[in-house]
Amino acid sequence: MLSYLKVEDFALIDSVEVEFAQGFNALTGETGAGKTVLVGAIGLLLGGRADSLQVRQGAERATLSCAFDLSGRADIAAVMTDAGYLMPGEIELLIGRTVSRQGKSRCTVNGRLAPVSALAEIGDLLVDVHGQNTHQALLKTGTHLEYLDRFAGKEQLARVEDYGAHYRLLGSLRRERESITAGLDGTAEHELLGSEIAEIDGAGASPGEIEELEREAVKLRNVTELAELGTRVRRLLAEEGSPASAREMLVEAQLAMERMSGHDPSLKPLAMRLEASAYEVEDLASAVTDYVGGLDTDPSRHQEVESRLSALRGLARKFGGSLESALAYRDDAVSRLAAMDAGGERLRVVDDEIASEQAEVERLAHALSGARREAAGALSGKVLEQLEDLELAGACFAVEVRASGSGRVDGVPSGIPGPSGSDTVEFLFSSEKGEPEMPLQRIASGGEMSRVMLALKMVLAGADRIPVLVFDEVDAGIGGETAGKVGHKLQRLTAHHQVFCVSHIPQIAAYADHQYRVFKDNDGGRASTGIEPLDADARLEEMCRMLGDSSGRKATTQHARDLLARAGGTRKHG
Repeated sequence: MLSYLKVEDFALIDSVEVEFAQGFNALTGETGAGKTVLVGAIGLLLGGRADSLQVRQGAERATLSCAFDLSGRADIAAVMTDAGYLMPGEIELLIGRTVSRQGKSRCTVNGRLAPVSALAEIGDLLVDVHGQNTHQALLKTGTHLEYLDRFAGKEQLARVEDYGAHYRLLGSLRRERESITAGLDGTAEHELLGSEIAEIDGAGASPGEIEELEREAVKLRNVTELAELGTRVRRLLAEEGSPASAREMLVEAQLAMERMSGHDPSLKPLAMRLEASAYEVEDLASAVTDYVGGLDTDPSRHQEVESRLSALRGLARKFGGSLESALAYRDDAVSRLAAMDAGGERLRVVDDEIASEQAEVERLAHALSGARREAAGALSGKVLEQLEDLELAGACFAVEVRASGSGRVDGVPSGIPGPSGSDTVEFLFSSEKGEPEMPLQRIASGGEMSRVMLALKMVLAGADRIPVLVFDEVDAGIGGETAGKVGHKLQRLTAHHQVFCVSHIPQIAAYADHQYRVFKDNDGGRASTGIEPLDADARLEEMCRMLGDSSGRKATTQHARDLLARAGGTRKHG
């Protein structure tokens, strides 16, 4: 509920500070005292447009603040907490706004700076102002469908919840499908990857093969020279029968050294070393002989190696510059191809799930639409009953349910399903029979607007989640017995809402749980608006003024007492 309001230097208001209570709060006072200014201040705190002309003459800025007590409204408190406006466990929401003479505006929510749009969002959840202001949820066509569903009852709300779950799942599946198809990139890439893998696998390449073949190619290119040089080395080392071979000379030197060691035993080690050298040279000659004998002099092998090298180098150039990069590309391509194959399989599953969910969404949308059309007639009838009590007996009210798209199911128009189904709902009104019914936004009379709003609120009281209702001009064009009915209806709304009503009619004010007098003070020669809560005596005096007699005559006073007593009895008995 709105528990506190403070306004300084706003329009006619110098400084006003007031606390409000739960229930029906009536704001009364002389015409021009500033009652509507107070309603305008609430609208400004809820995101209304700021204007430098709203700043009181002579002041630099207008300062406004209010407090909402959210105890008992855990749903709204949770939304505010999620939005960061409240800390967990807090139940009081403080809103502040200043408007400077230069037209600049500053907004705060619980002491933290916030944009004007945040105040508007909060206002949409907390307060509905009906009358001269435009902050009215029921005038927003987008809210009509939700109101109709809530009026239709719990079974319809369960359908709405079920539909929403399937609709969101369908959206999720469609997004998954888009992601899968984006990853697949079509048949062409799938075929390209397969051919590249086959090409690399077909080469049968292994890491380091190019380097190994290059070494063999060099050897094959020089095989003739290698054979000639190897033969020469073998001949120089140990050719049989050649006195000039290294082996023969070493053997001759070793024999000479042995004769020398016979004369000098210290030379024996040198003789042994010469003998070992002779054997080593012989072993070297044998290894060279084996090498020369193992040389592949077949020209076809040379051609085979060069051809293989050319193929592997081409493969390397195509896939990253080296054989290792080509093999790595092949492994990556295998993974991508596997993912595409898996994606293709998942795509088939997702397509089946989309088809199933699409059918379910359409079925539920059709069920929602049927229930809405049935509830629309009932809602229209109940609103018309309320309008008859409000001196609008000749008025027409209709709830139009239109398909949001084309097509028909079982003979009923079926629109394209959206987040709330396949329907668009709009409330229509005309003040006279025979006149075309128009959207609520087109109602010209403020008095008619307020009474239509009141009739709707009476019918939708249990379905409307907004906790605070403010009515301005609800009594325009009515009086007497009808005014008493309006007051009774406003009082009954307090079962679900905190209600504020600006009124000039005592029959309405009598039903208020709390009455506040708005007055204009001319202290110091300058007019200023003020507000004060009324105790029992002051309220009786104000009721007499509203009855047109402030002289204190007993008849008027008794009339005022009677009005309050009758309204009080009605409050007790509902």
